[in-house]
Amino acid sequence: MTNQYAQRARSLRGLIESEAAKPENAMTMSPVVGDALREQGLFWLLVPESLGGSDVSTVTFIEMVEELASSDAATSWSLMANSVATMVAATYSSDAHVKRMFGGDRLPIMTSTYAPTGKTTFADGFYRCSGTHSWGTGIGHADWVSGANVVFENGEPVVQANGKPKVVGAFLHKDQIRLAGNWDVVGLQATGSFDYEVPEQDIPADWTFNQYWTEPQRPSKSANLGTMVVVCAGHTAVVLGIARRALHEAAVTASKKKRLHSADCIASTPVFQNDFLQHEALFQAARALTLDVFAEADRLAETGEALSELQIQRVRQVTTWTHQVCKDIVNYAFGSVSSALRNPSMLGKCLSDVAVAAHHIVAGPMSLIDAAPQIIDSWAIDRMPWPGEQSVACPEKIRIEEFTK
Repeated sequence: MTNQYAQRARSLRGLIESEAAKPENAMTMSPVVGDALREQGLFWLLVPESLGGSDVSTVTFIEMVEELASSDAATSWSLMANSVATMVAATYSSDAHVKRMFGGDRLPIMTSTYAPTGKTTFADGFYRCSGTHSWGTGIGHADWVSGANVVFENGEPVVQANGKPKVVGAFLHKDQIRLAGNWDVVGLQATGSFDYEVPEQDIPADWTFNQYWTEPQRPSKSANLGTMVVVCAGHTAVVLGIARRALHEAAVTASKKKRLHSADCIASTPVFQNDFLQHEALFQAARALTLDVFAEADRLAETGEALSELQIQRVRQVTTWTHQVCKDIVNYAFGSVSSALRNPSMLGKCLSDVAVAAHHIVAGPMSLIDAAPQIIDSWAIDRMPWPGEQSVACPEKIRIEEFTK
């Protein structure tokens, strides 16, 4: 049964689609849609209940984001990114800063970038920050903005005990940053992922947080899972929604259109039926595996357990594989009916959107290569590994690494 948040997203289909079609909304989310999503409480599904959020499972979040993406991918992408950033602010910021951000008359919306392209130094309880940051998705309707900053001392990066540089994030009022206004892209156009500059300024230490997300300040399901697991869930949900819409559009068009010299509609031809059923099965398989992997993660989050290394690699695997499957499905849907060349074209929009979405860093091919040793080991010890099983060494301690030396 569809969860209540996905149902709320579905109730906005008509509004989202009509607003997305307007030229004035070609770069960023329609203010009308933004207000409607606020009213439905959809920006705060990952925020702890103590701060006014819903603190839902990742599966619930996936179903809602997927539903939105089937209406408009850019709207869904923006809300997904805003939701994760707002979760980060609510989970990792100090009590004092949370009170500043969440203590107003309405719940705030955040955006955040994660690459450490800013610089900062620390003195007398303040971080002096400056820098230019890219990919501020959903920044047009955000209230607070954070970028990642490498901490410097005496002109050199501060290196932590684990060998990594010290990196802090800091959520600032949007009026403390400058938008570059440089958004001009091939797909996912209305995500408004503008670059922005943080002019040099002093920021109190209690406005900052550990950008590695290792120090949650308050409990939540997302904090138990870890930020990158939630990021993977959100991105996977978007591409599932795009593929779902593409299959729908192909089926509708094929049911109406006839091939040259044919009395039957395309949908009644054996070629279309065979190809459509194969791609529809791929969609169902990718969606089922996604929900299965993240449901197992949710089960652990409910009990406060950490994900095993194998489960983390399963998340990376399903994220990358589903992105590629959905890209292939949309490519098929676009070519299956040969009527998507003229604008406006929903299949054309799905094609350009998924081409951008499928190349996000969370779905890069290295994810599968990094995940391979753990997953191959799990198959080597059992002919059907159970979802929650820990990976252990192969029989007789022979591991896949031994064959790659």
